[in-house]
Amino acid sequence: MMKLQRKWVYVLALVWFTVLGIGLGTPINAQAAGNSAPASFTVAPELPADNAKRVDYFDFKVTPGQKRVLVLSVTNNAKKTTTFDITPRIASTNTNGILDYGTNNTNAKLPAQLKQIMTPARTKSVKVLGKHTVKVPFKFTAPAKQFTGVMLGGFTIAEHGANQQSKSKSKATGVVAHVQYVIGLEFYNKISHTVTAPIVKFYQAHYGLAQARPTLSLGMANQTRGLVGQGKLTAKLTDSQQKVVKHFTKEQMTFAPQSNFKLNLDLENKQLAAGTYTLSGTLTAKGGYSWHFQKQLTVTNAQVANVKKNAANFGPQKTWKDYLMYAIVILAVLVLLYELYKWLKKHLGKNQADKA
Repeated sequence: MMKLQRKWVYVLALVWFTVLGIGLGTPINAQAAGNSAPASFTVAPELPADNAKRVDYFDFKVTPGQKRVLVLSVTNNAKKTTTFDITPRIASTNTNGILDYGTNNTNAKLPAQLKQIMTPARTKSVKVLGKHTVKVPFKFTAPAKQFTGVMLGGFTIAEHGANQQSKSKSKATGVVAHVQYVIGLEFYNKISHTVTAPIVKFYQAHYGLAQARPTLSLGMANQTRGLVGQGKLTAKLTDSQQKVVKHFTKEQMTFAPQSNFKLNLDLENKQLAAGTYTLSGTLTAKGGYSWHFQKQLTVTNAQVANVKKNAANFGPQKTWKDYLMYAIVILAVLVLLYELYKWLKKHLGKNQADKA
């Protein structure tokens, strides 16, 4: 009897440590430290005397062709000399429907292009000694002709090569951590007290990949010389049989003035079959404005094959530890079944002998 009990204790202990091992082997998502460490540098604009009050970015009225110098103060908090990249741009709208200063807006309907209002109209690299501050000037020229509405721009400031480092780290670990500042720029000829309805257009929808995920992209344009804010889009995708395939909701969107962009709608890893679909929905924005849209799209066999081939698997990746745990579980179950078999055989045989 004692021998049998020891065997059962052994089996139960094996199962217990197997379960414990599975628990300890559960992957934990890594997160970047974020803002726990102080920034290696800081940036501050030297605001002109006529700048709008109570804002910490460039915001002023201009006359046609007016010239001025915009100055940024870059402070290197580190002990070593560091090179910083400062890039001016005209604000655009990114694929999430958010105001973006990381990509230059080149819409031909803008009052002026970047090269006409900013010198230099490219990235300026500046070396700053450790624990020092450098003032970086940019020459600004207002659009030659009077314009309505506002123009939005900005300066992005980051350590030299930060974008390339981020891409390599992202591919290797999936974690990106670097500091980048954005100093906004807003200018206008006059503030209009007459409110005009914004103009938002919708273009063709397309099925493909965005960041290796199945995605619908909806072509859009803010044709207004002003921001369209507090945007909320609700939409649904239906197939040729009018069956709803997917619902979409995007909120807190802000469209840059005179910007064309493609709004990405995540299919949440759902891949579409070839065929004809309809994307329909409504966009609302600040001021009580709303727009309805309905766009047909055709998903081709080539698109289906491309998405199927190149879509990433965002599920948890198996490691050798996972397979080891599986093997231990299987072994524990086999041992348990074997011990149970021997116990049943022994006791059934004993019962039969007693009856005989």
